[in-house]
This record gives sequence, structure tokens and C-alpha cells, in this order.
Amino acid sequence: MKLFTAAVLLITVCSLEGAVVRRQAPEPAQLEGLVTQYLQSMSSYGKELMERVGAPELPNQARAYWEKTQEQLAPLVEKARTDLLSLFSTLLDRKPQSAA
Repeated sequence: MKLFTAAVLLITVCSLEGAVVRRQAPEPAQLEGLVTQYLQSMSSYGKELMERVGAPELPNQARAYWEKTQEQLAPLVEKARTDLLSLFSTLLDRKPQSAA
């Protein structure tokens, strides 16, 4: 019985090995073309981005946004700090109650 099982297993493995489809790797020329195209598009995007950043209004807009954000967040941070300090002081002032 073991011999029969081993023979069936061997035949199955051999038949499956022949049915496996091998994938072809892309040709180096295609791969180089894709890489070249990618690098060209990234360099053109970088040049376009640098032209936009070079405009004087963009740094001014960023500075104004930063200042506006600081003005809005400063009160919130101060309130959070005072609330946190009051919470800690409440926890420290609490006396442990004796078990009855």
C-alpha cells in the first residue's frame, strides 16, 4: 500500500511540474526604457516644482499661515496646560480613604 501511495505521489508531482508556466522576465531594454521615462518625468516635475517655489508669494503665504496657526493654537495649548496641572494637583491632593 505504501508503494502504491508513493508511486501516485511521484506521478502527480511529475505531471504538475510539467504544467507549471514559467514567467518571463522583462527584457532589459524595456526595463531601461521604463526607468528612463520615470527619471525624466520626475526631473520635469522637480523643475516645475522649483519654479513654483521660486515665486516670492509662496514663502509669504507659508509665513502668514504659520503665524495664523500659532495665534490659534497658543490659547488651546495654554488651556490644556492649566487643565493638566489642575488634574495633577487634584490627584496629589486627594487623600487615600481608609478601608471600612
